[in-house]
Amino acid sequence: MRKRQFDGIRFVLFLMVFATHYASDPLEVGYLGYALPVFFVMSGFLITNVLLSTDHPRLLKRLEVFYVRRILRICPAYYLVVLLLMTMGLVSYPLAYLGYVLNIKLFVASLGPFAEFQQWFMEAWRRQSVHLWSLSVEEQFYIVYPLLLYLTSVRWRTAMLVTVLFMSIAARVWLMARYPRSFYGTLLPVCAEYFVWGCLFSWLDSRRRLTWLWPPWALWVGLFFVVLLVAIEFHFGQSGFLQFSVSNYQTPIAAAMGFFIWGLWSLDETHIVARALSFRPFVYFGEMSYTLYLVHLIAWDLFSATGIVLPFSPETNGLIGGFALSLLMGMAIWHGFEKPIYGLRRYLPYSKTGG
Repeated sequence: MRKRQFDGIRFVLFLMVFATHYASDPLEVGYLGYALPVFFVMSGFLITNVLLSTDHPRLLKRLEVFYVRRILRICPAYYLVVLLLMTMGLVSYPLAYLGYVLNIKLFVASLGPFAEFQQWFMEAWRRQSVHLWSLSVEEQFYIVYPLLLYLTSVRWRTAMLVTVLFMSIAARVWLMARYPRSFYGTLLPVCAEYFVWGCLFSWLDSRRRLTWLWPPWALWVGLFFVVLLVAIEFHFGQSGFLQFSVSNYQTPIAAAMGFFIWGLWSLDETHIVARALSFRPFVYFGEMSYTLYLVHLIAWDLFSATGIVLPFSPETNGLIGGFALSLLMGMAIWHGFEKPIYGLRRYLPYSKTGG
């Protein structure tokens, strides 16, 4: 079931990521980078909703439908952008991009001489679209999670999700202690905490275990604690290095994001927040937020290559030009390439009745 407010919030989150990446010093506005883990929580929530909606009796058929539909949705645009990066000669680790293991490559590379790695990263992250590491994490999650959910009996799914949650927390604590200067935050065992909070809220909602929660309350309280905890984390200088090296604040922030996402999903469409996020341009661009995320850093280089000079400061020129080109590229790829391919999903419905 599609929720227009979810498309709207996707575009808002993309704007936050865009503002972070285009800032002259991303660390100064690093709090906006928390839009990325909200995407992780949303993914866990929505994928659980999708996996529970299928009524195919055979496990292999359910997995086939899910995986093929995910491939149709994610891979075409991703590989189009990666091939563009490779053609432009901007990729240091092509196999890591092609194999959806860029997050692992970043972690391993960060274990070497850190000064050398840090110098490479600061020079490369924007030009090489290193932000695509997050899509490696998502793809790894999509591979593992359906098997885990379907192979766990209904009776034990809550316990399974809670166990995975604690395992993720333990993995983060161990990696923080063992490799404190590494990019451990890019690894699936660390990011899994965000995904699993979304999974847990979606699962409990499907079992009608959250009827005691009032959606507007969950939305506003969740948002309040996300903002409060992020503000405290940054105020005391404990924020680490964006998502690459996270802090112990991750657990309460991830839990608050779970409340926020469930509250937003459960809002009545007449609620003022749902109506605001259902603003048509937000929904339109939110639907292609994945594509916008893919291209927004390439747009920086392409706009610079045009030589167009706007009557603003260089930073503002890049911001305006990059944003406009991101939208144009996103629309072109979405309508001309991505959407037609994704339309093939109609041949693989989640429901036997064609839903």
